Amino acid sequence: MADVWKYFAHEDDYPDLDKAACAERMAGLLRFRTVSHLDPTLTDWEEFDRLQAYMRATWPHVFSTAQVELVDHSLLLTLTPDPEVADPALNPVLLMGHMDVVPVVEGTEGDWNHDAYSGHVDDTYIWGRGSVDMKDQVAGELEAAEYALAHGWRLRRPLILAFGQDEECLQSGAKGLSRVLQERDVRLAFVVDEGTYLVEDAAGYGAPGLPVMGVGLAEKGYADIELTVRSAGGHSSNPFGGTSLGILSEAITRIVRAPWPVALTGLDQATFAAVADAVTDPRLAPLVAGGPAGIAAHADEIAQVCLADRDLNPLVVTTVAPTVIKGSSQANNVMPQDMHAVINFRILEGLSVGDVLARCHDLVADLPVEVRLLAGDNEPSAVSRADGEGFAALARVAARYFRDSATGEAVRLVPELQTGATDARSYEPICDSCLRFSAFVVDADECARGVHGTNERITRRAYLQGVRFMIALLADSVCVSA
Repeated sequence: MADVWKYFAHEDDYPDLDKAACAERMAGLLRFRTVSHLDPTLTDWEEFDRLQAYMRATWPHVFSTAQVELVDHSLLLTLTPDPEVADPALNPVLLMGHMDVVPVVEGTEGDWNHDAYSGHVDDTYIWGRGSVDMKDQVAGELEAAEYALAHGWRLRRPLILAFGQDEECLQSGAKGLSRVLQERDVRLAFVVDEGTYLVEDAAGYGAPGLPVMGVGLAEKGYADIELTVRSAGGHSSNPFGGTSLGILSEAITRIVRAPWPVALTGLDQATFAAVADAVTDPRLAPLVAGGPAGIAAHADEIAQVCLADRDLNPLVVTTVAPTVIKGSSQANNVMPQDMHAVINFRILEGLSVGDVLARCHDLVADLPVEVRLLAGDNEPSAVSRADGEGFAALARVAARYFRDSATGEAVRLVPELQTGATDARSYEPICDSCLRFSAFVVDADECARGVHGTNERITRRAYLQGVRFMIALLADSVCVSA
């Protein structure tokens, strides 16, 4: 039994949903090897073509009713409102996702219980790469729109479905989709993209026993910085002046150990305010007791508590993670020549990519090290609204489908900073409510192990609960039922 099932409520809604067929349709998406690459020439775009042909055949009401556009290899589906019920004051709602997945690590294929692209369905699980991140949400959004159209529901406002091609690497697909909408002067009411996939205990925020679901309102920035040290190499018996590996190691150490600014951002403060009434952790309880004003007054103290906590640390500081080193010698007695390392930064609000690059230059200025930005057009994102109609709609629908079985209370939705990158940021120029939230939930250990890892899977019950959520969201904010 999955632990997250205890939070499911009203699983009898929409009883005419064919549960087995829903699971099988989603599993069908997993059978396409839509792996994206930083070098787009390495991507098998024919797999995306086959995936989209499968989508057209599988959700016919959506694809026959919507305006269907291909932007590069990304999909833009626009469903227009019914003139009889349309409200011209309502801006479109955009439900989104990405069709690409990360590759299976070479050599681990045999570690999977079922082939990573089998889309295997058993009595409990749907297995395969993308079953959590995030073909389940793509399929669930299509299922919801298909259900609404098949049942004669009429749209009060435009509904846009946008599915990107390369969220896992370049995010060019979402940027292209957003550009199309910007050129048409579209202004979105709210966007729903992938979130944390979890119902979490708020113990990390000092409120153990309080179940919460995060709504990501902003993302940290992103930058990859490459360090290069060049050397003639030679015999290891005379390493006068240091080896390229030694110098590179020194440069990495300086950058990793350097203190970076620590701050409890406004969004962090909103997170603590959302759980303050339930905080019992003695480190935090006195600091949050005064609500938003008290939290603001104690922001520096709270930030220091977070800094020392493994789970909360990324919320208050720019993180520095060396991830790649190349060029080592293949023999123990030979000095390496040119060596390269990559350090990945997730940048806290208040710093820019340029700030990070300049800091790295300064930290190694006296060393023969070249510093270069590899990727980094993702500045810290804007902070979306927690007081808009989108957040309120998610909260209303979540209150029906996710409840604490022990208390009967609705699982609380809390605004959060997202430490990973999503396609949602691409729509910020045309939307002030880009919400990262997933109703397709898994247990924490499944998320940690399976997302980008081995044996990625989602329970059938969880997938179906997510579908119910998406149907209800349409009923709440987009459609008039027949």
